[in-house]
Amino acid sequence: AKPTIEAHIKATNGIKRSKALLAETQKETTRNGIKLKKEIEDLTSGSSGIEFSELEMNKLLESYGFNSFKIVRSPKNENCYQIQREDGTLVESTLSEGEVTFITFLYFYQLAKGGHSEAVVNERRVLVVDDPISSLDSNVLFIVSSLLRKYIDEIRNKEGNIVQLILLTHNPYFHKQMAIVEGRNQS
Repeated sequence: AKPTIEAHIKATNGIKRSKALLAETQKETTRNGIKLKKEIEDLTSGSSGIEFSELEMNKLLESYGFNSFKIVRSPKNENCYQIQREDGTLVESTLSEGEVTFITFLYFYQLAKGGHSEAVVNERRVLVVDDPISSLDSNVLFIVSSLLRKYIDEIRNKEGNIVQLILLTHNPYFHKQMAIVEGRNQS
């Protein structure tokens, strides 16, 4: 029986060593997971909140030539914005309907990328956009279609947190802007 007992002891010792290695691997994986979670929290801390959105929306406004006003944090209401002219006066009701629509779209665009809190920044999302180009001139229509196309590219490349975009429109020009890129139909 000695060979059988020795084989059993050898197998038992091998199992104990494997179990110890697996336990150590599990501890190391848990430590790495905690460390990565902290890194994610640190990285996403700047991509949520009103300051980040304010900077991003103003950067988009400036890059597309909207220089007569900017978005600023409201000094009276926490987590709210105001629209301010270059001289510091508030816009109040002097924006055109197209400008209001575009600013509303920019807010939606930023909110879709981030969130109101750090906890929801990385949540997967399905966006439904219902005719975002009402009252917009052709230049702004092109800008909106370009921004939405960025989301489509990210979805196709499986990047970011947006997994699907449902776009509704009755405007054939906007449909064409979204469906045809660089002379090719998108399918």
